[in-house]
Amino acid sequence: MLLAVLARAVAEEEARSSAAIKAGILLNVAEFVEWPTNAFADTTAPIVLGVLGKDPFGPDLDKLQGRKIDGRTIEIRRFKGSLEFRGEETPGRRQEGLAEKRSKKARELKACHILFISSSEKDFLEAILKSIKDSSVLTVGELPEFTRQGGVVGFAGSGAKVLLEINLDAATEARLKISSKLLSLSRVIGGREVE
Repeated sequence: MLLAVLARAVAEEEARSSAAIKAGILLNVAEFVEWPTNAFADTTAPIVLGVLGKDPFGPDLDKLQGRKIDGRTIEIRRFKGSLEFRGEETPGRRQEGLAEKRSKKARELKACHILFISSSEKDFLEAILKSIKDSSVLTVGELPEFTRQGGVVGFAGSGAKVLLEINLDAATEARLKISSKLLSLSRVIGGREVE
């Protein structure tokens, strides 16, 4: 019994430390990405970091709220998940205005500069990526094959050993410029030229 409690405590501490590491990586990645000027309303607009689905970061991500990158403040937004995004968060309710709801959620996701797509959204990843395709959103996820399915930055590894994989084609399509410094520290898929 005591062994099981200790094992659970160790696993919880590793999960917290992994969440803190990944939250820090999100901030560091943002420092090496350049968005097109039209991705922001003005020169003082914040960098919006959204989390779609089950939040693996918790308070570790909240510590980034208000931090600055290139003079822009980080603003954190959380979205319940794909069912909310698709306008189906309450099964059994009348579905009036469903198209309007979906459109509103798509606009909210497109307003993010960085969108972490949680593993809880694996069944909807293709639809999520398609809905933000024409925007300059840096998509980040930790699902296996995330970058091969069209995400920009994927977390690989676990615990203190987190590796990055970058889909250069997806970044180019989103009109994002990723620093060669970040690319040199990551596994790069797609793309022919590295800046």
